[in-house]
Amino acid sequence: MNGKKKKTSISIVEKKAVLAAVFVLGFFSSCVSLKTPKRADLVPLQAPMTMGKYPVNVSRTIETGSYKGKIISTVVWYYFKNSKDIDSLEIAQATHIELKLSDKKHLTAILYKGNAPLKTGVLKGHLKKGYFRARHDLSLRGVPPFFWSVSSAKMQFGIGKKGQLYIDSANETNGSILIMVAGTPGFTQSLTIPVYEK
Repeated sequence: MNGKKKKTSISIVEKKAVLAAVFVLGFFSSCVSLKTPKRADLVPLQAPMTMGKYPVNVSRTIETGSYKGKIISTVVWYYFKNSKDIDSLEIAQATHIELKLSDKKHLTAILYKGNAPLKTGVLKGHLKKGYFRARHDLSLRGVPPFFWSVSSAKMQFGIGKKGQLYIDSANETNGSILIMVAGTPGFTQSLTIPVYEK
C-alpha cells in the first residue's frame, strides 16, 4: 500500500514538473531578439545630448507580400509615449518631436507645436553598442499553467551621420491553454526617420 502512495506522489510531482517545463519554455521563447541592421553611419550616443528634431508622422511604402507598394502613415510619437491616455488632439496640432538623452538611463521626448511644448514622454533604458535601448517590456497575463500569455517588446534608438533617427523594434506573444502552447512568430522592424524641417 505504501508503494502505491509513493507511486502516486511521484506521478503528481512528474506532472507538475512537465507543466512547469512547458511554462518556462513558453515564457523564455517570448524573449524575442532585437535584430540590428548593420549601419556604417551610426553616431554613438553619449549622455547628456540633444539627439535632434523629428516629424510627428512619416509616410512609408511597404515592399513585402500582398501589401507591396502600399503607403502607410506611421505616428513616430507612439514610439516615445509612456502613458495610456489619448493624445490624438495634441498629435493633430503638433509640428515636431525633440529628443534628448537626459542621462545614460533616460530618453526624453517632447511633442511641440511650433515653440510650445504640448507633451513630454520619458523612456527608461540604457546605452548599448551606440544605441539607447528602451527597457524590455515583458508582461504575463492569466494563470499558469492553465491559461496564460506572455508578450515581449524591445526597442532601440540610434542616430545617423545626417541626423536621421533609427528605430528598431521587436515584438512577440506566446501562450498556453493547459498543455497546448502557441505563439506568434514575432516580428522585427526598422524605421529611418528624417530630420524635421520647417
